[in-house]
Amino acid sequence: MSVRSKSHLKSFLVTVAIGLIGLSCGEPRATAPETSTLLGGGSSSPSLVECPTTETTTTSAVVGLLGGVIQLGGTSITIPSGALTAPTLLQVTVPASRFMEIDVSAVGFTSFLFQQPVSVTIDYSRCTRSDLDQQTLHVWHIDPITKQLLEDMGGTDDKASRRITFTTGHLSGYAVAN
Repeated sequence: MSVRSKSHLKSFLVTVAIGLIGLSCGEPRATAPETSTLLGGGSSSPSLVECPTTETTTTSAVVGLLGGVIQLGGTSITIPSGALTAPTLLQVTVPASRFMEIDVSAVGFTSFLFQQPVSVTIDYSRCTRSDLDQQTLHVWHIDPITKQLLEDMGGTDDKASRRITFTTGHLSGYAVAN
């Protein structure tokens, strides 16, 4: 290749590089709206159900490949057979909080996904507020530190027993919201 050809190739590559850099700049791209904040500002925004407690309760158990149930009072997690690939130490905590929340975790893991959905029941019987009987309640995946609502998990609300049950494929912090 001649010196002139090398010079033209170099100029061409610099021009292409500048063009690609230019294409990557520009107007900011739209992002998905933030799911929700801690307490909704309007009637259409969900808010965490307030049922204060100063007591933290926790339990843990090793669940094997055949599945099992971990129960803490009326709160429980039911793991079906085949949901785990190895025996796993799982923990259920109802923390001291002003909200009706729980934390379900696999001890020693920062995140955990099941091979198939598990069923979680949250007992909110400590919430004696009669207005909850008239409200549609859902479970939300929350950030346990900030209490930000991250994902609506839905759930089936049994008003008589004051328990709401939902399914999930991951372990995390969850709270009841209206």
